[in-house]
Amino acid sequence: MQGEIGAALMRRHGLDPQAPGSILVIEGPRARKHSDAVLSIFEGLGYPWRLASLFRVIPAFVRDPVYRWIARNRYRIFGKRQTCWTAPEEFRNRVL
Repeated sequence: MQGEIGAALMRRHGLDPQAPGSILVIEGPRARKHSDAVLSIFEGLGYPWRLASLFRVIPAFVRDPVYRWIARNRYRIFGKRQTCWTAPEEFRNRVL
């Protein structure tokens, strides 16, 4: 979201690139945002993370407020690092 391409994708799918609590996962023609995007990431990680996909039985209108609360409070919940994570070389073509 910080680069030109990422910001354009965020805007195209109704997300504000200036809002760091947003997430967007694009899988082919499908764009997933909020809790659907997080569940999509977990599904892609394989077992045991794939088990998180069971949360899809909960409707998005229930999951998304929980996602937004965690996004707003992520530093308090998970802590803050001095440096940003960068993808390993073999995954850099998959992350903007």
